[in-house]
Amino acid sequence: MRKSSIIISLVSCFISLFAAATAFARTDLFPVEELKKGMTGYAKTVVSGDTIETFPVTVLGVTGNDAMGYQILIEASGSIIEKTGGIAQGMSGSPVYIDGRLAGAVAYGKAFDNSNYCFLTPIGTMLELLDKPVSHFDDEDTEVDLGELGEFLPKGTGLMASGFTSYGIEDLNGRLAPFGLDATETGAADPGQPIGPLEPGSSVGVALVQGDLTLGALGTVTWTDDKGRVLAFGHPFLRRGAADFYLTKAWILAALPNLQTAYKVGYLGPTAGRVTQDRSAGIAGQIGGAPSTISLFVSVSDQDRSNNGSCRVRIVDDPLLAPELIGSVVTNTASKVADHAVGGSARITFDITSLDSKGLPLNIHRENMYFSNGESIIKQLTSEILESSRVLLQNKLEKVDVRDINVNVDMSTRSLVAEIQSAKVVEEEARPGDTIHIEVELKPYRADKITRTVAYKLPKDARGTVELNVRGGASLNWIRQLLRQQQKEAEAAEAAEDEATKKEKEEEKKQIRLRDYVQQINKADRNNDIVVEYAIGKNEGKKGEETAASEEEGDLASLLTGGKNKQSFPIDLIVDGEAPVTVKVKGAAKK
Repeated sequence: MRKSSIIISLVSCFISLFAAATAFARTDLFPVEELKKGMTGYAKTVVSGDTIETFPVTVLGVTGNDAMGYQILIEASGSIIEKTGGIAQGMSGSPVYIDGRLAGAVAYGKAFDNSNYCFLTPIGTMLELLDKPVSHFDDEDTEVDLGELGEFLPKGTGLMASGFTSYGIEDLNGRLAPFGLDATETGAADPGQPIGPLEPGSSVGVALVQGDLTLGALGTVTWTDDKGRVLAFGHPFLRRGAADFYLTKAWILAALPNLQTAYKVGYLGPTAGRVTQDRSAGIAGQIGGAPSTISLFVSVSDQDRSNNGSCRVRIVDDPLLAPELIGSVVTNTASKVADHAVGGSARITFDITSLDSKGLPLNIHRENMYFSNGESIIKQLTSEILESSRVLLQNKLEKVDVRDINVNVDMSTRSLVAEIQSAKVVEEEARPGDTIHIEVELKPYRADKITRTVAYKLPKDARGTVELNVRGGASLNWIRQLLRQQQKEAEAAEAAEDEATKKEKEEEKKQIRLRDYVQQINKADRNNDIVVEYAIGKNEGKKGEETAASEEEGDLASLLTGGKNKQSFPIDLIVDGEAPVTVKVKGAAKK
């Protein structure tokens, strides 16, 4: 290699090292070990619009140690703090500077007490989100010792919701409660007003839903660098470890005093990038790009009032959150269009388009009807779409890329339900493989009896007197509940087994294909089906020869999907009840 080439290589190497070193050096840092009681400084935040303002702070002390991490206790003061009634939710992440150097971010305050006091998360701890990123949902970084913090709470974990009805908010909060989240309808929507770039002190949003509805949390930017990396919040959002949420700009309408804790009100602005880490010390994100999301379109029709409405959103592709958010959007759209919370009937159709781990289509299509005689029919709508999305997103067999979900709902306060009263076969006898016709008498709710005729194709190995069971698709609901209960009990028993048995079962599970589950979902009974199948254990030949009613049909689990001779016929009513019928089968099948 020539001497000039060596010099060029060394210069390039030096430039790269210099760039990496100055990425953190753009902001001078104040090490937590050097902080002393009585030191003063200032914090940056936004209390109106996107204008960054400052307020004075005084260091009261440092708690913690190297093993468990440090927290910095400060007192805030000044006209801004007096105006807001203390450190407000939404100020979390506000950078605090001592002698012009960044010391940490506003993170924890105490409810029902003087909200001028709070703990800071040291900037050194927050930078570990970038130095030591995690690639999974577990948090293995330095923990905040909540024992040390006592009753101190994160300053800014409340969610802002826009476009939700009061019924929708109630439903949303019920679904988010297990995650420790609570949403408030702000009524604020992005009017498209220009918002400045994200910089230390700027308001920032973490969004879970974007589109006709928005849902996310407000915080403050703590630190940025020339690579477009961002640190914010100073405490976890959901503590998901590796994350993939919307990073948005935000506009503040006001910071409002409150008896319990002050809070900012505003709206989430345009997408600025994506959140990549969500851990104890805060969130980390990257300017530019967008997270992986699921497109959801919901169309609802209220047949009583001839009222229609729709909603189009994108939901973050988080396996735990996405199913609940999908259910919430469907419920909210239905509550907005129907504008009532009474019983009735509904028909729902949904399609989930996804790709399996090999990039092959793995789609779910379901149609079903629901009925409620008491509580709101809206509560019945999301059971299947929740289960289906969980099968795809939370399964342990393979990674699934869910792309689009389309949902259509038709609602009515009418009781579109009927019970099977009797059934009879039109033909006196038939050959194996023939199609027979079964007249099913049904009694609709508060209406005269009706008859529906269904055509059932006998199997080619049918022999003798064949006993059939004619039932409604809704009549299996109790069996489904029983199966779920048995599954829970089995899981509890499995937890007590020894490791060798667990490993053996894990190997068995690997042989199960996710595609098999999806096929079962697509073929499962509908509440508005008239189902005809062999009566369990009733179709043995006179000489002990088994007919098409196989032993597997006697298994309880097979009742969920039915035996190989089950045939279903949808009608425009939810069908309950059952009735037996018989048919004489003679001779051989027609050639």
